[in-house]
Amino acid sequence: MVTINTAPSAADEKDRLAGSNRFETAVEISKAGWNKADTVILSTASNFPDALAGGPLAKEIDAPILLVQKDRLTDTTRAEMERLKASEVIILGGRGVISELVVTEVKAMGLAVERIGGKDRYETAAKIAERMEKSDTAFVVYGDNFPDALSIAPYAGQEGHPILLTRTASLPEVTREALHSVNHSFVIGGSSVVSDEVMYALPDATRVSGNNRFRTSAEIIRRFQMDADNVYIATGYSFPDALTGSVLAAKNNGAVILTKTDTLPVEMSYLLNQKLFERGIALGGTKVVSEEVASLVRIMIARMNLYSCPI
Repeated sequence: MVTINTAPSAADEKDRLAGSNRFETAVEISKAGWNKADTVILSTASNFPDALAGGPLAKEIDAPILLVQKDRLTDTTRAEMERLKASEVIILGGRGVISELVVTEVKAMGLAVERIGGKDRYETAAKIAERMEKSDTAFVVYGDNFPDALSIAPYAGQEGHPILLTRTASLPEVTREALHSVNHSFVIGGSSVVSDEVMYALPDATRVSGNNRFRTSAEIIRRFQMDADNVYIATGYSFPDALTGSVLAAKNNGAVILTKTDTLPVEMSYLLNQKLFERGIALGGTKVVSEEVASLVRIMIARMNLYSCPI
């Protein structure tokens, strides 16, 4: 009988990146990936729309994403910005999600501030894409929920492709305009979130989807990331940990899989029986990704590595 030890040794990197809240978890993720960063991206911790498209930009400029409240920096976020010795901050979203009070605090720290925000989530995503290097490929996702966008974010970041947002039954004009220079597009998610009519309006579009958020997450890895080294395990029911973790995943040739808190979805079990990863790192505390789920992922990874070794 083979005994598989999933307990990390003292020499190992952390197998869980977590703090007591989403702000602290974002800081732990930042510490795992960056000793220094010239630029830090700030996102609201309260809602996802303006942050959905931020991952690829963060990867392009090698910037961690940290979280703020609408009207102030938390002490942990401020301390991390100081540790990183950042000189510039990019704020995602308009004044309605991150107020000028935060801008004032950041400037008081001696940092330059750039805000990328539109009148709505669709325009913000388009402006983020405009801020990036030009790409002939884009990912188009449903703008009223977060799982599909955050599942594709690590790969989009690695490849330098923007994430643009759409409604289910109609393509926003600002998104249509952002696609003018794009030759190829991928719709992430099923026809219940991005209709076939919208898909047919996109340039050379291909759909990558499953019948739920977990299957879509798995299909993304099968389609794009079968050479990923590590897997980052995030809750499929809240956005902050997957958002901040997606940039670290992109930086480390990793993929993000979504899970339920206390149960590993069967879609992820199938994937982990097909794809060889080196490590599994949980994002967030045990209230969002239980240790039972994280341990199961690590056991499955260890078994796949064991069986793949030549006898």
